[in-house]
Amino acid sequence: MREFNRVLFSVALFCCSAVNAADWPTRNLTVIVPYGPGGGVDTFARPIAQRLTEQLGQTVVVMNRPGAGGTIGVRAAAQATPDGYTILAGGVHQPMSEPLFPKRGYDFGKDFTPLAVTAVVPNILVAHPKVTLNSAKEVAEYARANPGKLSYCSGGSGTAAHIVGELFRMNTQTNLIHVPHTGTAAAYLTFLSGNCDLMFDGLGTAAPYLNSNRIRGIAMTSKERSSFFPAIPTMQQSGAPEMDAGTWYGMWAPTNTPPEIVARLNKEITIALNTAQVKEAWKAQAAIAPNFKLDELTPFVRDEITKWGNIIRKAGIVAE
Repeated sequence: MREFNRVLFSVALFCCSAVNAADWPTRNLTVIVPYGPGGGVDTFARPIAQRLTEQLGQTVVVMNRPGAGGTIGVRAAAQATPDGYTILAGGVHQPMSEPLFPKRGYDFGKDFTPLAVTAVVPNILVAHPKVTLNSAKEVAEYARANPGKLSYCSGGSGTAAHIVGELFRMNTQTNLIHVPHTGTAAAYLTFLSGNCDLMFDGLGTAAPYLNSNRIRGIAMTSKERSSFFPAIPTMQQSGAPEMDAGTWYGMWAPTNTPPEIVARLNKEITIALNTAQVKEAWKAQAAIAPNFKLDELTPFVRDEITKWGNIIRKAGIVAE
């Protein structure tokens, strides 16, 4: 009898889920951004949220939940009801966070279902105009000759910018001072004021400052130059060891979200990415929208978790 009741409950739960999936959405959706306003994740989440509002007929609200290298917001999303009304916006930052925050309260590979990879941008080493160093080689040589004299800002300890900066430091055997902030926007306030020498950032948020000549591009941290800024060399072309550290962005739903809703969200996000409105926003951020199939997303994210876990452990990078 107990087994019979369990089967009846499972059937009822399945039927209820199917009905809910068919009716979805009937109320507002929330996109959790685990970082502050103005950063890369926030910048790439908002145009999609705006388009989803129009496409779904329900308001899609972006909620910033920064803190602890992004883990506070991700944990909140992991604990949300898996009903399609809570979406996590993130990116390569989440696979990077796995080995840095062992007590984060979630397992990213298990607690989330990928919905889409929304944008890909290269990372770049940029300098404040007061810095007279013109290549990655010159930066490395100066830093080795003057340990602790050069500083780089980031949006926080354990963020992608911090990790890329530490990889550069390890590859060039230099001593750079890391200056963490509570978000990328706050880091730029310090950087643009001249109180920080360098930044390692996604080209998406760096592009407007490069275009207005408020900062200088030193080198891309990817293997290839950017078609948007073809004059800026790669690390290897700029006289430093080669790096392959780009930034990608994506969206997830909590695990156990009904597959019909996952498929619908994937479809709607894909439609949004192909609108003129979003394409123009991506172009302004020097980003491209990759073309992943839904069944390719989970293996991709798992490979990224393994890749960055190995790199971070080998480099001995720790969250400060």
